[in-house]
Amino acid sequence: MTFSAGERVGPYQIISPIGSGGMGEVYKAQDTRLGRDVAIKVSTLAFNERFEREGRAVAALNHPNICQLYDVGALPSGSGYLVMEYIEGEPLRGPMRLEDALRVARQIASALEEAHEKGIIHRDLKPGNIMVRGDGTIKVLDFGLAKAAGVSVALTDNSPTNIVATQSGMILGTAAYMAPEQARGRDVDKRADIWAFGVLLHELLTGRRLFAAEDLAGTLAMVLKEQPDLSDAPLQVRPLLAKCLEKDPRHRLRDIADFEMLLGMPAATAVPAAPRVRCGSRSSSPVAASGHRSGAEDVDRAGGDDADDDE
Repeated sequence: MTFSAGERVGPYQIISPIGSGGMGEVYKAQDTRLGRDVAIKVSTLAFNERFEREGRAVAALNHPNICQLYDVGALPSGSGYLVMEYIEGEPLRGPMRLEDALRVARQIASALEEAHEKGIIHRDLKPGNIMVRGDGTIKVLDFGLAKAAGVSVALTDNSPTNIVATQSGMILGTAAYMAPEQARGRDVDKRADIWAFGVLLHELLTGRRLFAAEDLAGTLAMVLKEQPDLSDAPLQVRPLLAKCLEKDPRHRLRDIADFEMLLGMPAATAVPAAPRVRCGSRSSSPVAASGHRSGAEDVDRAGGDDADDDE
Protein backbone atom coordinates (compact mmCIF):
# COMPACT_ATOMS: atom_id res chain seq x y z
CA MET A 1 0.00 0.00 0.00
CA THR A 2 1.47 3.33 -1.06
CA PHE A 3 0.73 6.86 0.10
CA SER A 4 1.08 10.30 -1.47
CA ALA A 5 2.00 13.62 0.10
CA GLY A 6 -0.88 14.97 2.17
CA GLU A 7 -2.46 11.60 2.91
CA ARG A 8 -2.78 10.44 6.48
CA VAL A 9 -1.79 7.33 8.36
CA GLY A 10 -3.68 7.74 11.57
CA PRO A 11 -2.70 11.14 13.01
CA TYR A 12 0.42 11.28 10.82
CA GLN A 13 0.41 13.31 7.60
CA ILE A 14 2.66 12.03 4.81
CA ILE A 15 5.26 14.54 3.60
CA SER A 16 7.30 12.49 1.13
CA PRO A 17 8.50 8.95 0.45
CA ILE A 18 11.94 7.99 1.72
CA GLY A 19 12.25 4.61 0.07
CA SER A 20 11.01 1.05 -0.09
CA GLY A 21 12.23 -2.49 0.18
CA GLY A 22 11.32 -6.02 1.10
CA MET A 23 10.00 -5.15 4.56
CA GLY A 24 7.78 -2.25 3.48
CA GLU A 25 7.73 1.38 2.42
CA VAL A 26 9.13 4.28 4.43
CA TYR A 27 7.81 7.82 4.49
CA LYS A 28 8.70 11.11 6.10
CA ALA A 29 5.61 12.39 7.88
CA GLN A 30 4.49 14.90 10.46
CA ASP A 31 2.83 14.06 13.73
CA THR A 32 -0.07 16.52 13.53
CA ARG A 33 -0.60 16.35 17.29
CA LEU A 34 2.94 17.19 18.37
CA GLY A 35 4.13 19.03 15.29
CA ARG A 36 7.27 16.94 14.83
CA ASP A 37 8.68 15.06 11.87
CA VAL A 38 8.67 11.27 12.08
CA ALA A 39 9.49 8.33 9.84
CA ILE A 40 6.72 5.83 9.15
CA LYS A 41 7.38 2.34 7.91
CA VAL A 42 4.33 0.67 6.41
CA SER A 43 5.18 -2.94 7.02
CA THR A 44 4.50 -5.95 4.81
CA LEU A 45 3.73 -7.80 8.06
CA ALA A 46 0.18 -8.09 9.32
CA PHE A 47 -0.73 -6.22 12.46
CA ASN A 48 -1.73 -8.50 15.30
CA GLU A 49 -1.58 -8.61 19.07
CA ARG A 50 1.97 -9.92 19.08
CA PHE A 51 3.12 -7.25 16.61
CA GLU A 52 1.76 -4.60 18.95
CA ARG A 53 3.13 -6.21 22.11
CA GLU A 54 6.63 -6.67 20.73
CA GLY A 55 6.62 -3.21 19.21
CA ARG A 56 5.68 -1.54 22.45
CA ALA A 57 8.38 -3.47 24.28
CA VAL A 58 10.95 -2.02 21.90
CA ALA A 59 9.44 1.46 22.16
CA ALA A 60 10.40 1.35 25.83
CA LEU A 61 14.08 1.47 24.81
CA ASN A 62 15.46 4.91 25.57
CA HIS A 63 19.08 5.27 24.54
CA PRO A 64 20.94 8.06 22.72
CA ASN A 65 22.32 5.62 20.14
CA ILE A 66 19.04 3.86 19.31
CA CYS A 67 16.53 5.23 16.85
CA GLN A 68 13.41 5.42 18.96
CA LEU A 69 10.18 3.69 18.07
CA TYR A 70 7.27 5.97 18.97
CA ASP A 71 4.17 4.09 17.98
CA VAL A 72 2.67 1.11 16.14
CA GLY A 73 -0.70 0.80 14.50
CA ALA A 74 -2.85 -0.97 11.92
CA LEU A 75 -4.04 0.13 8.50
CA PRO A 76 -7.51 -0.73 7.17
CA SER A 77 -5.78 -3.33 4.96
CA GLY A 78 -4.57 -5.14 8.08
CA SER A 79 -0.90 -4.26 7.59
CA GLY A 80 1.03 -2.85 10.51
CA TYR A 81 2.89 0.42 10.55
CA LEU A 82 5.61 1.75 12.79
CA VAL A 83 6.31 5.36 13.69
CA MET A 84 9.94 6.18 14.40
CA GLU A 85 12.33 8.97 15.13
CA TYR A 86 13.24 10.84 11.95
CA ILE A 87 17.02 11.05 11.63
CA GLU A 88 19.03 13.39 9.45
CA GLY A 89 22.37 11.80 8.72
CA GLU A 90 24.50 9.57 6.53
CA PRO A 91 24.90 5.79 6.51
CA LEU A 92 27.97 4.39 8.20
CA ARG A 93 30.86 3.59 5.87
CA GLY A 94 34.48 2.48 6.15
CA PRO A 95 37.39 2.48 6.00
CA MET A 96 38.29 4.74 8.89
CA ARG A 97 41.13 5.22 11.32
CA LEU A 98 41.35 2.90 14.29
CA GLU A 99 40.47 5.57 16.82
CA ASP A 100 37.45 6.67 14.78
CA ALA A 101 36.27 3.09 14.27
CA LEU A 102 36.52 2.39 17.99
CA ARG A 103 34.61 5.56 18.79
CA VAL A 104 31.82 4.33 16.54
CA ALA A 105 32.06 0.78 17.91
CA ARG A 106 31.64 1.98 21.49
CA GLN A 107 28.38 3.71 20.59
CA ILE A 108 27.07 0.67 18.71
CA ALA A 109 28.05 -1.60 21.58
CA SER A 110 26.31 0.67 24.07
CA ALA A 111 23.11 0.54 22.01
CA LEU A 112 23.27 -3.25 21.75
CA GLU A 113 23.96 -3.59 25.47
CA GLU A 114 20.84 -1.57 26.27
CA ALA A 115 18.72 -3.73 23.99
CA HIS A 116 20.22 -7.04 25.11
CA GLU A 117 19.64 -6.21 28.76
CA LYS A 118 15.94 -5.93 27.91
CA GLY A 119 15.91 -9.16 25.91
CA ILE A 120 15.78 -7.44 22.52
CA ILE A 121 17.94 -8.67 19.65
CA HIS A 122 18.66 -6.69 16.49
CA ARG A 123 19.27 -9.61 14.08
CA ASP A 124 20.26 -7.43 11.10
CA LEU A 125 23.16 -5.26 12.25
CA LYS A 126 25.04 -3.86 9.25
CA PRO A 127 26.36 -0.50 7.97
CA GLY A 128 23.07 0.26 6.20
CA ASN A 129 21.25 0.06 9.54
CA ILE A 130 23.48 2.61 11.25
CA MET A 131 23.33 6.34 10.71
CA VAL A 132 25.88 9.01 11.59
CA ARG A 133 24.43 12.37 12.53
CA GLY A 134 26.20 15.61 11.78
CA ASP A 135 27.52 15.82 15.35
CA GLY A 136 29.04 12.34 15.12
CA THR A 137 26.33 10.60 17.13
CA ILE A 138 25.63 7.07 15.98
CA LYS A 139 22.04 5.86 15.65
CA VAL A 140 21.30 2.15 15.34
CA LEU A 141 18.19 1.57 13.26
CA ASP A 142 15.80 -1.25 12.60
CA PHE A 143 15.51 -3.60 15.49
CA GLY A 144 13.18 -5.67 13.27
CA LEU A 145 9.67 -6.71 14.16
CA ALA A 146 9.87 -10.01 12.27
CA LYS A 147 9.36 -12.06 15.42
CA ALA A 148 6.22 -10.12 16.18
CA ALA A 149 4.70 -11.56 13.02
CA GLY A 150 5.63 -15.10 13.98
CA VAL A 151 8.77 -15.14 11.82
CA SER A 152 11.67 -16.79 13.57
CA VAL A 153 14.48 -15.09 11.97
CA ALA A 154 14.57 -12.54 5.36
CA LEU A 155 17.63 -13.41 3.70
CA THR A 156 19.48 -11.41 1.10
CA ASP A 157 23.00 -11.22 -0.20
CA ASN A 158 23.38 -7.46 0.10
CA SER A 159 21.82 -4.71 2.15
CA PRO A 160 18.07 -4.82 1.50
CA THR A 161 16.36 -7.15 3.93
CA ASN A 162 13.57 -9.44 2.75
CA ILE A 163 11.62 -12.37 4.11
CA VAL A 164 11.93 -15.71 2.34
CA ALA A 165 10.67 -19.14 3.20
CA THR A 166 12.92 -22.12 3.86
CA GLN A 167 12.11 -25.72 4.60
CA SER A 168 12.53 -25.08 8.32
CA GLY A 169 10.73 -21.73 8.48
CA MET A 170 11.72 -18.16 7.78
CA ILE A 171 15.04 -16.33 7.85
CA LEU A 172 15.46 -12.60 8.27
CA GLY A 173 18.76 -10.84 7.82
CA THR A 174 21.57 -10.00 5.43
CA ALA A 175 23.82 -12.88 4.45
CA ALA A 176 27.17 -11.11 4.72
CA TYR A 177 26.53 -10.12 8.35
CA MET A 178 24.59 -13.17 9.46
CA ALA A 179 25.90 -15.49 12.18
CA PRO A 180 26.25 -19.16 11.17
CA GLU A 181 23.40 -20.30 13.38
CA GLN A 182 21.19 -17.60 11.90
CA ALA A 183 22.15 -18.60 8.36
CA ARG A 184 21.03 -22.14 9.18
CA GLY A 185 17.59 -20.83 10.11
CA ARG A 186 17.94 -21.58 13.80
CA ASP A 187 16.68 -19.41 16.60
CA VAL A 188 19.24 -16.83 17.63
CA ASP A 189 20.13 -14.91 20.76
CA LYS A 190 22.29 -11.87 21.45
CA ARG A 191 25.41 -13.69 20.27
CA ALA A 192 24.18 -13.31 16.67
CA ASP A 193 24.40 -9.54 17.17
CA ILE A 194 27.93 -9.95 18.57
CA TRP A 195 28.95 -11.85 15.42
CA ALA A 196 27.52 -9.05 13.25
CA PHE A 197 29.31 -6.47 15.41
CA GLY A 198 32.61 -8.21 14.61
CA VAL A 199 31.88 -8.27 10.88
CA LEU A 200 30.87 -4.63 10.99
CA LEU A 201 33.92 -3.49 12.95
CA HIS A 202 36.25 -5.27 10.51
CA GLU A 203 34.53 -3.51 7.60
CA LEU A 204 34.83 -0.12 9.31
CA LEU A 205 38.56 -0.66 9.75
CA THR A 206 39.37 -2.10 6.34
CA GLY A 207 36.63 -0.98 4.00
CA ARG A 208 36.32 -4.64 2.97
CA ARG A 209 33.32 -6.87 3.43
CA LEU A 210 34.55 -9.90 5.34
CA PHE A 211 32.18 -12.40 3.73
CA ALA A 212 31.60 -11.60 0.08
CA ALA A 213 31.07 -13.99 -2.82
CA GLU A 214 29.55 -13.76 -6.27
CA ASP A 215 26.11 -14.80 -5.10
CA LEU A 216 24.01 -15.49 -2.04
CA ALA A 217 24.85 -19.18 -1.88
CA GLY A 218 28.56 -18.43 -1.99
CA THR A 219 28.31 -15.84 0.76
CA LEU A 220 26.40 -18.23 2.99
CA ALA A 221 28.98 -20.94 2.35
CA MET A 222 31.74 -18.57 3.47
CA VAL A 223 29.84 -17.69 6.63
CA LEU A 224 29.22 -21.33 7.47
CA LYS A 225 32.54 -22.92 6.53
CA GLU A 226 35.43 -20.49 6.03
CA GLN A 227 37.53 -18.96 8.77
CA PRO A 228 37.60 -15.20 8.25
CA ASP A 229 40.87 -13.60 7.18
CA LEU A 230 41.61 -10.90 9.75
CA SER A 231 45.17 -10.19 8.60
CA ASP A 232 44.28 -6.76 7.21
CA ALA A 233 42.84 -5.56 10.53
CA PRO A 234 45.04 -3.70 13.06
CA LEU A 235 46.78 -6.06 15.49
CA GLN A 236 45.12 -4.35 18.45
CA VAL A 237 41.64 -5.47 17.43
CA ARG A 238 42.32 -8.96 16.06
CA PRO A 239 41.69 -10.76 19.38
CA LEU A 240 38.36 -8.97 19.66
CA LEU A 241 37.39 -9.77 16.09
CA ALA A 242 38.38 -13.40 16.50
CA LYS A 243 36.27 -13.74 19.65
CA CYS A 244 33.24 -12.09 18.04
CA LEU A 245 33.58 -14.32 14.98
CA GLU A 246 33.68 -17.73 16.61
CA LYS A 247 31.41 -19.90 14.49
CA ASP A 248 30.21 -21.82 17.52
CA PRO A 249 28.15 -19.35 19.59
CA ARG A 250 29.20 -21.17 22.77
CA HIS A 251 32.75 -19.92 22.20
CA ARG A 252 31.81 -16.42 21.11
CA LEU A 253 32.06 -13.30 23.24
CA ARG A 254 29.08 -13.61 25.54
CA ASP A 255 28.32 -9.97 26.34
CA ILE A 256 28.89 -7.00 24.08
CA ALA A 257 29.74 -4.90 27.15
CA ASP A 258 32.96 -6.92 27.49
CA PHE A 259 34.35 -6.09 24.04
CA GLU A 260 36.93 -3.56 25.23
CA MET A 261 38.53 -6.17 27.48
CA LEU A 262 39.91 -7.82 24.33
CA LEU A 263 41.36 -4.73 22.69
CA GLY A 264 45.11 -5.01 22.43
CA MET A 265 45.13 -8.41 24.14
CA PRO A 266 47.45 -10.99 22.53
CA ALA A 267 45.41 -13.66 20.79
CA ALA A 268 46.95 -16.41 22.91
CA THR A 269 45.68 -14.79 26.10
CA ALA A 270 42.23 -13.78 24.91
CA VAL A 271 39.45 -14.18 27.43
CA PRO A 272 38.30 -17.82 27.46
CA ALA A 273 34.75 -18.79 26.66
CA ALA A 274 32.34 -17.89 29.43
CA PRO A 275 30.64 -20.67 31.38
CA ARG A 276 27.74 -22.08 29.46
CA VAL A 277 24.81 -19.88 30.30
CA ARG A 278 21.63 -20.07 28.32
CA CYS A 279 20.77 -16.64 26.99
CA GLY A 280 17.22 -15.45 27.33
CA SER A 281 14.99 -16.99 24.73
CA ARG A 282 12.48 -14.21 24.45
CA SER A 283 13.20 -11.15 22.39
CA SER A 284 11.55 -8.53 20.30
CA SER A 285 12.77 -5.95 17.89
CA PRO A 286 11.78 -2.54 16.46
CA VAL A 287 12.04 -1.33 12.90
CA ALA A 288 13.43 2.13 12.12
CA ALA A 289 14.10 4.38 9.17
CA SER A 290 16.26 7.40 8.61
CA GLY A 291 15.95 10.61 6.73
CA HIS A 292 18.75 9.64 4.33
CA ARG A 293 17.23 9.16 0.91
CA SER A 294 19.41 6.78 -1.08
CA GLY A 295 17.18 3.95 -2.24
CA ALA A 296 16.30 0.56 -0.88
CA GLU A 297 19.85 -0.33 0.19
CA ASP A 298 19.90 2.38 2.84
CA VAL A 299 16.20 2.61 3.57
CA ASP A 300 14.95 -0.96 3.87
CA ARG A 301 16.47 -1.32 7.28
CA ALA A 302 14.38 -3.98 8.90
CA GLY A 303 15.92 -6.21 11.45
CA GLY A 304 15.01 -9.21 11.24
CA ASP A 305 15.24 -14.66 17.25
CA ASP A 306 16.94 -16.51 20.14
CA ALA A 307 19.91 -19.08 19.54
CA ASP A 308 20.42 -22.62 20.35
CA ASP A 309 23.66 -23.31 22.11
CA ASP A 310 23.99 -26.40 19.94
CA GLU A 311 25.66 -25.54 16.67
